[in-house]
Amino acid sequence: MRLKHLTTYVAIAGALTAPVIIAANASATTGGVSSAYGLSATGLINLPALPAVSSVAGPKDKSLVELPPNPLVKLKVLHTSATAGRSRASVVDLKVAKAALSAHLITAKCVDGQGSSHLVKASIGGHKLAVDAAPNSAVNIPVQGLGAVSVVLNKQVHNADGSLTVTAIEVKLGLVGGKGQAIDISSATCAAAGDATPPNMPGSPTPAPSTNPPGEAPAPTPVPSDLPVTG
Repeated sequence: MRLKHLTTYVAIAGALTAPVIIAANASATTGGVSSAYGLSATGLINLPALPAVSSVAGPKDKSLVELPPNPLVKLKVLHTSATAGRSRASVVDLKVAKAALSAHLITAKCVDGQGSSHLVKASIGGHKLAVDAAPNSAVNIPVQGLGAVSVVLNKQVHNADGSLTVTAIEVKLGLVGGKGQAIDISSATCAAAGDATPPNMPGSPTPAPSTNPPGEAPAPTPVPSDLPVTG
């Protein structure tokens, strides 16, 4: 029976990522390194980014049906996929005991430098979370025994290399003793298609070679403009 359940969950996660892989194969553009992970936690309980996946060309994907033993997070499936310019992370049937957070599905998607998130039946402390939240929607939700829990939905960060990281849910708990707990759920990173930084002029296109003979100044180019009218 357990094997049947695990097979079902992996099939669900695989179906969630299929559109990303199909779309990527139809595109010939590249967008640098794409990466994704399903969940990570730091603080009283530390969990590495799982399952982490990255790609610069062809599609790659990973599934995980069980986390390392811990008293904080329970779930059914983690699934991540990445290909050139695209990435996606999904978490199925999540429960975070300390934050009273639960969700049937949490997904983050990044396509050519554009990010989005989608939540299905997600709530924290009895408060329903937005299905398709605007980027960087921050709320503080009171949870009995914990006080205010800080939550950011559809967190989007523009990285120094020009890529974008979208995290569907970021949760921060201020626990007794001053030791906090942070949890990132469904995170995907990608760059815009064709984004490349030339080595000589960061962020600028490489100038075309001159066609003027040596020793001659280039011919002036008329530039249309509007001159101010004076009285």
